Amino acid sequence: MSLVKPAALFVCVALAGCAGKTDSTASALKEGGAKPGAAQQVALADKAKAPAVKPAAAVPAKAEGKPEAAARKVAEAPAEKAEKKLAAAGKEEKGGWWPFGGKDKAEQKSAEDKVAKKPEAAKVSQAWLDDHEKRLRAAVAGSKFEVERRGDVLVVVAPVDPSFNKDRPHMLLPVTLGPLTRVAKLVESDPLNAVLVLGHSDAGKDAALDRKLSLERAQAVASIFRMSGLRSDRLLLKGVGADKPRATNDSATGRAQNRRIELLLTRRDSLSAVLAQASR
Repeated sequence: MSLVKPAALFVCVALAGCAGKTDSTASALKEGGAKPGAAQQVALADKAKAPAVKPAAAVPAKAEGKPEAAARKVAEAPAEKAEKKLAAAGKEEKGGWWPFGGKDKAEQKSAEDKVAKKPEAAKVSQAWLDDHEKRLRAAVAGSKFEVERRGDVLVVVAPVDPSFNKDRPHMLLPVTLGPLTRVAKLVESDPLNAVLVLGHSDAGKDAALDRKLSLERAQAVASIFRMSGLRSDRLLLKGVGADKPRATNDSATGRAQNRRIELLLTRRDSLSAVLAQASR
């Protein structure tokens, strides 16, 4: 009995101690929170040192399982298709709007050369003078007209008195229509031929009136050439009045010689030079 009592007392004391420790721990947790134990501190430290695992990047379902080169090819395909479409549109038609090869450069240069190229000047040759002088003489045969050669120019001289109406001095008589029409047809037959019509008068009392009358007579003759098809680039006219007499005005014969129409036949490229010379 003596041993049982001390043993029971020891057990009670031990239990009371454990209960007190548990109560003190619970009380401490209630007041400020219990500090973690050593094992817990180590676990928390390991968790902090471990790198954060990033979520995997989202991959489109269509690209899944394809290599990088294949993905790049898929991305570039629309751009290549667009370039091919534009190039095809540029070659659809010659001369189209596409400026980077849709037009044949050689053909374009040839067209520009044709526009820029000027016709070669037709020179007055001896053969041309001989041929046209012969034809002019045949055209005016049987009339009062005369044919002269002055340097590189052939001149048909038509006297006013038998050619124009005395009452209406600017009106041609019917007798002149035949030879004038034949000369006009001769000039018109060669596109490189041209003619200058000069009207002359004698020296009257009024120089301005003489110049006006000589111009009206030149216009009457030029109208025959216009009706034959000559245009302004091959037909010029001028009234010079009494500025270029052939004879003296002191006699009736001399004044009659001064009243005249001159048709200066030349080549078209020389027409302006012939006019300038006649205006001196």
